[in-house]
Amino acid sequence: MKLSLRAAHLLRAMVAGAGMAAAMSAHADVTITYSDWQLAQDVWGKSLNGVIDAFEKANPGIKVKREPVPLAQRDVKYSTAIRAGEGPDVFALDANPVRQYIAEGWVRDLTPYIQKEGGNFLADFYPNSLLPVTVTGKTWGIPMNTVAMTLVYNKKLFAEAGVAGPPKTWDEFRAAAKKLTRSSTGGSAIDRWGFSVVLAPAGFDLRVSSILRGFGADFITPDGQHSALDTPEAKAAFNFIVDLILVDKSVPPGAAQVDANGSRRLLANRTVAMKIGTTWSYPEVSAMNPQLDGWNVLAMAPMPQPAGSSKQVRTTLFQKSIFVGKNSKHPEEAWKLAKYLTDSASMKKWFDDNNMLSSRKSVNEGYDKIANSESARIVAAEIAHGAFLPQTPKWPQALEIFRQNLQAAVAGSKPREQALADAHQQIEALLKQ
Repeated sequence: MKLSLRAAHLLRAMVAGAGMAAAMSAHADVTITYSDWQLAQDVWGKSLNGVIDAFEKANPGIKVKREPVPLAQRDVKYSTAIRAGEGPDVFALDANPVRQYIAEGWVRDLTPYIQKEGGNFLADFYPNSLLPVTVTGKTWGIPMNTVAMTLVYNKKLFAEAGVAGPPKTWDEFRAAAKKLTRSSTGGSAIDRWGFSVVLAPAGFDLRVSSILRGFGADFITPDGQHSALDTPEAKAAFNFIVDLILVDKSVPPGAAQVDANGSRRLLANRTVAMKIGTTWSYPEVSAMNPQLDGWNVLAMAPMPQPAGSSKQVRTTLFQKSIFVGKNSKHPEEAWKLAKYLTDSASMKKWFDDNNMLSSRKSVNEGYDKIANSESARIVAAEIAHGAFLPQTPKWPQALEIFRQNLQAAVAGSKPREQALADAHQQIEALLKQ
């Protein structure tokens, strides 16, 4: 059938228009979202934005919308959005809630993308760094940073108080904390304390678990089936925290409201002499108060242990990993960003900017700046003495049960013995559900 001249012109115009539209679509920018609690932090935020800027330059068709999220609100915000069919394309999680996210189906299985990269893609990651992100043989996230929690202290305040060095046992720690609780001017009013304990939700998990494990205790049995809070070691750790606050008063007033950032600020302002942290403490505390001269004044030491203890595990491991959201409409582009954030060049930048060790062997063992860092060596050595938080989907609920009962003991609304017994029984009931 012959077309009229007008119809032929219209057909050619339609074909040309479709071609132009396809060409425009091929070059159109794709926007993906990246959400991370550390985007809201001064030091980490600057570093992350710099790497994301470099990613956009290397991938001109992809734009990244950055979404800071408060750590204490992160999981509620993400779970609500994901259940509604939304949520960020790419986001960061610590090891704490990962198994819950996987069990709920909130993150995308990255195994197909990893297989396309070749069989050796995961070979550079420490095997233990893959444990939190691997379930039923599938990989759901890419490890970024792995560190052990340690004691962070102010050498100058130790010297001023006549404390010779970091405590190795909990008895030494308690004596040092008492001695470090004093007036900075020699008067009668106490304005400086020995230790900052974190009891608010943000940061509670890593810091209090490190005390618990430092006593040889844990929250949940290794098989994940029962509470482990009915042991003498757990009781000793629980009472130790309560005694520091209520008996010795070597913790600043208002401990119940102190979160991880608040603890850093207390150390930065010389209000406390000790806190629990890791390599990131140096840049973050120093940025809060440049006059502290944190890089020279702060030091690290392994978590104390009971006298005579020979237990292998004495602290908690922190890991930050990168995930692709279940509802991402641009999973290929999201995978590119996840891979970029965790490659060797980015991980070297994380150390340069944030003093953070990598989850990659080639970076930790082959980067001269890490090899020459005392804090990096101390933390790297403690990784062998650390363990991740319990890897069970019910862990976040179990942790909150423990935290609320510890808070009740500190507030005096429950006797300490009842508070610990309640935590044990409530976690036991939770795990049986």
